[in-house]
Amino acid sequence: MLRQSTSSDVAPFTVTKGTEAFMIREARLDELEAIGWVAAEAFINDTMAHYISSATKPMSITSKADLRALYDLYYFLYKACMIGGGRAVVALPTESSSGATKIAAAACWYPPGNRLKVFNALRSGVLRCIRNWGFRSFMRVSEEYTSITHGVFERTFTAKAMGIPVSDVSKGRRNKRKTLLESDSWYLQLMFSSKQYEGRGLMSTLMREGFAYAHSVTPGIPITLDASSSRARDRYMHLGYELMEPQTMIGVQRVGVPYWCMVNWEPTKSLHWKEKDASEA
Repeated sequence: MLRQSTSSDVAPFTVTKGTEAFMIREARLDELEAIGWVAAEAFINDTMAHYISSATKPMSITSKADLRALYDLYYFLYKACMIGGGRAVVALPTESSSGATKIAAAACWYPPGNRLKVFNALRSGVLRCIRNWGFRSFMRVSEEYTSITHGVFERTFTAKAMGIPVSDVSKGRRNKRKTLLESDSWYLQLMFSSKQYEGRGLMSTLMREGFAYAHSVTPGIPITLDASSSRARDRYMHLGYELMEPQTMIGVQRVGVPYWCMVNWEPTKSLHWKEKDASEA
């Protein structure tokens, strides 16, 4: 069980970016629809999403079918995380002309020992995703992507042989083994910013909030993720992540799609870095 966080760097708090203020807090289930639509627009040109969809042409932000399919995917991923013991955090502009929830950025994290489970996937709408893109796309995610990514993670943690820190997440396991497994890490499944709020530094804010929360409840535990673009990769490296391998490929038997598996072994060090106004990943 995770300890309760008391850090002032952990949500909820308000942050000012230029002339705009944003509330950083944990997401609510009634905000999933808003998160899903903003994520769909943010990932409309994502090469991994395109590969998973088995689309034969680029997806378009003007296509209702493309946006709806992406909405279903990211709604499913965020809901599965939230109901499955994960943690979703959002950035919301404090001043909005409408009464509806406006998502500026969002992230979803899986804590150590917890990943997406089949039951939660079914409860969260994975069948809609299969209906949209077909069983072939489902296999690309559940078998191909998962197997390749997990393999890279496992090789990296085995080679690192990082000792298990004395923290709550490790209690009960320290007597059985001496080094961390990939499953002992935090996993940042998704992070994005709305196209309207790109360049505000909100993803950096959400990342550092995640660092602070992870340190407050499971000190000494690394964080893993995978980046689907070189822009995201470079941004994550700026935030203290390193590459597990120079590049990972999926779909090499058809059309290879590159992505990058990454790890931050000591995320608390990144908390002390000065935040810069930079373009978002």
